[in-house]
Amino acid sequence: MNSIIRAGLYIHFPFCRSKCSYCHFYSVPYERPLFERFGKALAKEALRSARNDIRVDTLYIGGGTPSLLGPEDISRIVETAKLFFRLELTEFTLEANPDVRDEAFLRGWKEAGVNRLSVGVQSFDDRVLRILGRGYTARQAEEFLELARKAGFRTVSLDLMIGVPTEKRTSLRKSLRRVRELGPEHVSLYILENLEGLPFESFVRRHPMDEDAAADAYELMRDGLEEAGLRRYEISNFAREGGECLHNLKYWRYEPFLGLGPSACSHLGIRRWCNKPDLEAWTLALAEGGDCREEVRLLLPEESAREALIFGLRLVRGISLGEFKKRFDLNVLERFGNEIHDLAEEGLILIEGDVLRIPEDKLLVSNRVFNRFV
Repeated sequence: MNSIIRAGLYIHFPFCRSKCSYCHFYSVPYERPLFERFGKALAKEALRSARNDIRVDTLYIGGGTPSLLGPEDISRIVETAKLFFRLELTEFTLEANPDVRDEAFLRGWKEAGVNRLSVGVQSFDDRVLRILGRGYTARQAEEFLELARKAGFRTVSLDLMIGVPTEKRTSLRKSLRRVRELGPEHVSLYILENLEGLPFESFVRRHPMDEDAAADAYELMRDGLEEAGLRRYEISNFAREGGECLHNLKYWRYEPFLGLGPSACSHLGIRRWCNKPDLEAWTLALAEGGDCREEVRLLLPEESAREALIFGLRLVRGISLGEFKKRFDLNVLERFGNEIHDLAEEGLILIEGDVLRIPEDKLLVSNRVFNRFV
């Protein structure tokens, strides 16, 4: 008898009203006929992916702009998932843009099962929002969050962005004030980067980014968020006690997850794969009985251990060496002794009893650590 696998389910909603100039996630303009085709293809992929040994305990709909989905659309997606997977959800996250004005719409999401909103605010400064091309004002973002609370959402996460060229410290302080006033349970803090080939790159050429200023901005925001009761638990993520994102923790703990939709990735056991990052190609492959995946890899034991080590070190708490040895049959201190010695000499890694972790003040340069284990 197969043992039960508790996995996260990610569904990529590949539609936006318009593409943000700095965004590298896959999306196309929203059209209802395209969405209907997407829904049918999603059901086919779910059927192909069905396994009776999987119990889905977290569901995350990302994108794209999933807040374009009406309550009835979300209900249809949930019903599709129920047909092919055993849902035992403790967390159901919907990514949302703060441009919805209808409280009944939000209540409908809640009634469809969503219990966590991840809201892409980015900034509470209108000037920064204009630079980023966001289609709402800071006040409208605040009103959306107020509506979310009225609709019954007790768990709300905010995405905030720093490192925007010409950004001022007054912008950051304004965002921190709003966070204190609005009281989200979770905040994801991202530095604007990976812009090569994106339209926003031309703006950056005219207004070069200052890496030192971005690092200072991160420290200012980190300190302000922690003063507001949001403790950092991962490089870019802060939460009140019990407010951590359970779905994303699966990635960092190297636990199983299944991804459906164009560009979505999966990791089950020793297999990892990603779907074709193109709606037409993904849909056509499913319609014709072909393979909608673009990359499929069988991971060797040491490769899995290296990846698990890197992901685990993203967490502030680091990894338990004993638990790692039991899970991967690999003694980290023996296998990576030279790397860890050198990193410790540089002050980039700590060994505290059974725990291996990156010092909190070095998390921003964690890539220097990860590169030693690749």
